[in-house]
Amino acid sequence: MDIKQELIMNVAQKCFNSYGIKYTSIDDIVKECKISKSTFYKCFSTKENLVGEMLNYSSNKFLNQSTLIDEDNQKTPKEKLKLKIKIILDYLESNRYFNLHILGSFSEINGKPVEEIKSTIKSRLVKVYYDSLIEVYGKEIKPFIWELIFVIDSVIHEFDLIKRLNKKYMDEDYIFEITLRQVELNIENLKHNKYMITENILYTVEEDNESKKNNDLHESFLETTKDIKAKIENDNLNKKLNEAILEVEQEYNFKNYNSLMMDAMIAYLEKEQALKIEIDKLKSIKLQLGDDSVDRQ
Repeated sequence: MDIKQELIMNVAQKCFNSYGIKYTSIDDIVKECKISKSTFYKCFSTKENLVGEMLNYSSNKFLNQSTLIDEDNQKTPKEKLKLKIKIILDYLESNRYFNLHILGSFSEINGKPVEEIKSTIKSRLVKVYYDSLIEVYGKEIKPFIWELIFVIDSVIHEFDLIKRLNKKYMDEDYIFEITLRQVELNIENLKHNKYMITENILYTVEEDNESKKNNDLHESFLETTKDIKAKIENDNLNKKLNEAILEVEQEYNFKNYNSLMMDAMIAYLEKEQALKIEIDKLKSIKLQLGDDSVDRQ
């Protein structure tokens, strides 16, 4: 992303929020940016293309922020969850009107149905909740994790609404403590009662079997890397092993499932006998992810 593209997207979002996508022209955007139309078209082929890139940019920015939080080994799982709640609130605030205008202006963007795009963005948000809740409360909450995600997402959206209606600052610690209290009350309740909410209720577009399988592979890959890191730490293994698994995660984040770097790091980890079970599992998942990426090309 170069500086001009970022400038155009930032200015366009302000225009879209003020006047709506339908009533904002490319002429309006270039005038506010103080650039020529030819410069705009060097960056984006159409207004629709611009909107699609803005969606990708904001979603990827959110994911990158979440990844950086996960990689901060100085923070506890609860501190990481607090930071994630903050970036979720920031994301909702900065994208609220833009997302509403998209629904009213397009049925599809760059050949993809808008509802499918929004469902993908929502699934990324849900994934952030999922990973953080497991990290804080452990794998024993998995049977009712979707109920907890429904609760935490509802509470955060409610606070977003309150902030918008009251138009005043709300203390982040207060929001965090109230949100966690609701989650923890539900955990205690769900341990003794039947849960009712499943994964399907959180998505607007049903996944086909291939998509579900792919999501399961990604979840398994991430869980296995976490297990490897925990084993390295708990068994006081060589610190360079931890650096290696972090490199594997980085290659995974870039979708470089078949890269020489990933293969080299996995081969290095494989030399540690204590990690054999986890590495064998990781290699199997990586192989399937690699096959899937080749099929899509």
